[in-house]
Amino acid sequence: MKNATNNKKKKSSTTLKTIIPLIVGAVCGVLGAAFVKKFVKKDVSLLLFLIFIVSLIVTYLLTTIIHEAGHLVFGLLSGYKFLSFRIGSLTLIKRNNKYEFKKFSIPGTAGQCLLAPPENGDPQEIPFFLYHAGGGIFNLLSALIVLPILLTVNNSTVKIVLGIFCVFSVFQGLCNLIPIKAQVPNDGYNLLMMIRKPSERTAVYKSLLVNALLFKGSTPSQIAPENYELGSEDFYKAVEPMLKGSALIDSLDFEGAEKLFAQCAEDDTIPVYQLESRAELMFCKIMNGAPAEEIDDIYDKELARYMSAAAKTLISKRRQLYAYQLLHKHDTQAAEKEYQAAMKLKDTYPIEGEVVSELKVINAVKAREESLK
Repeated sequence: MKNATNNKKKKSSTTLKTIIPLIVGAVCGVLGAAFVKKFVKKDVSLLLFLIFIVSLIVTYLLTTIIHEAGHLVFGLLSGYKFLSFRIGSLTLIKRNNKYEFKKFSIPGTAGQCLLAPPENGDPQEIPFFLYHAGGGIFNLLSALIVLPILLTVNNSTVKIVLGIFCVFSVFQGLCNLIPIKAQVPNDGYNLLMMIRKPSERTAVYKSLLVNALLFKGSTPSQIAPENYELGSEDFYKAVEPMLKGSALIDSLDFEGAEKLFAQCAEDDTIPVYQLESRAELMFCKIMNGAPAEEIDDIYDKELARYMSAAAKTLISKRRQLYAYQLLHKHDTQAAEKEYQAAMKLKDTYPIEGEVVSELKVINAVKAREESLK
């Protein structure tokens, strides 16, 4: 009965996650259609259609920039410090008082603004609302600013462009401020959890602090273990073992990491985290000399697709694939390609501590192959 109840809750939760964006999107779509019908009275030409398509693409990019800028402005006003500003995979970072462009991306996100919280602050006292709500607020404010212009101009082409911008801005603002726990919980959900549960404020604070330390050059095993004790009862409950597992791998404790990631891979957690756990589990099993059939069982088509896509910007995937090709497949040519890709990626990777850690572990893979000769 308990499992049946849990399944019903999961189905209800999944349905809700899908319905809310659909409702918001449908409302924005109806408003957009009404706008076009009212203000664009001429027949739609090919040129107007092309303008419409280009406007969709440009608006998506622009509203994403505005959204992340909202996090940046309100975060800085709240006392946080700049770490990185990412749109797509293009990432601006600040290192040694200089700004540099790097490449990085996270599946399921179009952009991200990461700031560092005060290192010696009390997680319960550090302001969190404006930083997390800033993106959605900026999206809604930008729609309000453009709306008077939209209602006063007479040019149909300009109305289409501004109308699309307004609809997109409202849609993105609402979809980020209305609490939704999807593949990655949105800003609204994180805010709701932090308002309801003080423990979630501590969890978010520690995760941001760990990220800041990694950016500044600390490797996972060099970070104080208490910073990995997030104490979350919600989303960040799944983040904690991932952080601890990274520290174990950085310490070259592959047996301890395997036990942790084996448990994570079995947990009903966020799909991306489950894939990450399976990738690290596969790596640890390779390093621990597990039977080939166990590794092949983990590395199925789904994981292969994910790792291939993520390897474009995540250096950890190159390390995992390097071990897979070198120690499991014994394909030195394919392994060398993964190694060279990792060496190329390290120069554009924004998180300094992860680069140092990954290169150390890659060398451990190479040493393991030498020892087996």
